[in-house]
Amino acid sequence: MKTTKSILFFGLLALTSCNLSNVNPDKALGGDPLALAQEGNTFRVYTALEGVGISDVKVADVSADGVSTTTLNINVTNEKLLQWRDSFPYLNNVNGNSAELNLPGRVTTEGIQSVHNGDNFTLIKFDAKVGDKYQGKINGKTVVREVMSKSTEDDYAYGFFDIKVYRIEERGLGLPGLQKINYYVNHRFGIVGIEAVFEDGSTEKVSVFSDN
Repeated sequence: MKTTKSILFFGLLALTSCNLSNVNPDKALGGDPLALAQEGNTFRVYTALEGVGISDVKVADVSADGVSTTTLNINVTNEKLLQWRDSFPYLNNVNGNSAELNLPGRVTTEGIQSVHNGDNFTLIKFDAKVGDKYQGKINGKTVVREVMSKSTEDDYAYGFFDIKVYRIEERGLGLPGLQKINYYVNHRFGIVGIEAVFEDGSTEKVSVFSDN
C-alpha cells in the first residue's frame, strides 16, 4: 500500500552528495524561482518502499542568490539504503538511524541545479535536447547526468492528470548496489518522479508533489 512517506532524500541524493565539485563548474542558473522553491513550501512523496520514514519536508531558507535549502527529518531501516549512510552529506543531529538532512539547490524557470560549497551541478536545463549531458565530480567519481527523453505530449501521470517530462539518467555515483537513478522532471512542477535502478535488477519508484 502506498504511504505518504517522503523519500525526497532518495531522489536528491545525487543532487547533494558530499564533496561535490564540477569538472567544469556550471554557472548559476538564472530565471525566476519556481513556486516550489519558495521559503515555507512543503512536499509530499508517495512510495511503496518500506523501511523509510521522512517528516517535516519543507523549504526552510532561500538565500539572496536564489539557493533554496530544503530540510527534512529521516529515519531509515531499509537495508539497501543503510549501505549508503556514510555517503550522505548535510546530516545534522544524527541519533541512530534518525537524522536531519539539509539540501541546497536552485529550481528556476531555466532549470534545476544542485549547489555545494559554491559549486553548481546542473540536473536539467529546460531548453535541453535529448542527448545533452552534464558532468561533475561526486565523492571523487565522475558522474554524468544525461537527458534520455523529452515528452512531446502529456504522457506522464501526475496525480489526476498527465504532464510532459524530461527523463534524466544519472550514472557513476558508485553507491553500493546502485546502477543508476532516473529523474522525471517537469518545467513547472520540478522533480515529479525518481527511480533507483539497483544492480540486482530491482527498482524503486517514487512520486514527488509540491504543495505550492
